[in-house]
Amino acid sequence: MTPDSINFAAYSITVPILLTLGALFCLLLPLFIRQLRGTQGLIALGTVFAALTFLRRAPAAELSFFSGALLLSPLSAYLWTFVLGVLALVITLSLVRPSAPEESEGEYYFLLFMAGIGLMTLVAAGDLFTAFIALELLSLPVYALAGIRRSKPGLEAAYKYFMLGAFGSGMTVMGIAILNALYPALTFAALKAGTPQPMALAGFLLVISGFAFKTALVPFHMWVPDAYEGAPTQISAFMGAAVKAGGVIVLWRLFSLFNGGPVHEIFWWLAVITAVSANLMALAQSGLKRLLAYSSVAHAGYLAVAFFGGQKGFEAVLYYLPVYAIATIGAFAVALVLEKGDKGPLIEDLAGLAKRRPWLAGAMSAFMFSLAGVPPLAGFFAKFYAFSGAVNSGFTGLVVIAIIMSAVSMYYYLKVTVVMYMKPSVGDHAEAPAGVAEAVIFLLAAGVILAGVFSRPLLTLTTEAARWF
Repeated sequence: MTPDSINFAAYSITVPILLTLGALFCLLLPLFIRQLRGTQGLIALGTVFAALTFLRRAPAAELSFFSGALLLSPLSAYLWTFVLGVLALVITLSLVRPSAPEESEGEYYFLLFMAGIGLMTLVAAGDLFTAFIALELLSLPVYALAGIRRSKPGLEAAYKYFMLGAFGSGMTVMGIAILNALYPALTFAALKAGTPQPMALAGFLLVISGFAFKTALVPFHMWVPDAYEGAPTQISAFMGAAVKAGGVIVLWRLFSLFNGGPVHEIFWWLAVITAVSANLMALAQSGLKRLLAYSSVAHAGYLAVAFFGGQKGFEAVLYYLPVYAIATIGAFAVALVLEKGDKGPLIEDLAGLAKRRPWLAGAMSAFMFSLAGVPPLAGFFAKFYAFSGAVNSGFTGLVVIAIIMSAVSMYYYLKVTVVMYMKPSVGDHAEAPAGVAEAVIFLLAAGVILAGVFSRPLLTLTTEAARWF
């Protein structure tokens, strides 16, 4: 390895080590130093920023560790930056309004960091064993985080998420067992170069089904509405923005192992059923968090459409993930500001928001229009790149269905905006004054605008990262 490669590897390995130390500090230090109780959020945020400083520009090479189990490259550097950015936003929102009781604050940040480490390992995994271990390291903390408030909706969300997630994990491990009996190595490179075997198809389908649970592709989405609604709003944002990204990257690796055939046909149907079902189910939602849950499922379908664009499609996926994350976290942040108690706001609770808090309503409109794909916001370009790649590869019919369902989604996204601007406020709204949460929301709103108007820098990064897939 070159000196640049050695430096990059050393700095990269330091990032999860720092997150692990930060997690342990948040969990254990307040037990010994009572004065640090209540400061775990600041420790956690400082740890994330410290980890970001250790991310260096990756050399033009892919470094393989542990016999191909872990891959470090410009792609992993890009995705790790994305994960740390999401963690920073979620922690900041948690500082504004704690997601856990005071006595559980240390556990909250410990679990959040463990989930982040699992996600970072998942997107850099080079074989199925590592991917499965990382999936469990990501999933188990998120199950606990969903019910950390110990409220009835939270515990119900955690229970449903755990039961369905365990079912998905079981399918994954059974698929890996089948493939392990058929192939000498389970690295993605070895699987791609291996001779196709009829029995292997069953193994691949089981593994794909397991990761489709994390990505929330229909019919593996059943946990999403209840989990998003019952979990703390910050954790709902983390599940929508970050957990989905890990599943998408692994599904792309599995999709790219095949040149057409039944696996691609299955992905075609998954994309169609997800886009159609999620958008139709979202039309009937009255709760804001539940609407955003079905919106998340619909966008999983659009990401599956991008798979059919080849290399350009993967570039579109890498552009789509941060753009979608910004809009989703921003929308959940607005829900956090408006919610009362442990219950998320109804869409009708946004009535009159444009008069009470015009800047907040403007930011929420930007998030809704970006998710809907209205130009010149970043969400429009994300869908444009995702769909154009599939069209260029000859999947015009699939794209037509996705565009029609994207047009259907305009109804429920516009519904939120119409309620804010066209309906009068009902009842007394004793809302907190503007603070850190609003600053984060306005920053994210600026992000969806600037990432659309000035999309070239982000596209350059995604193009460079995608080369190392």
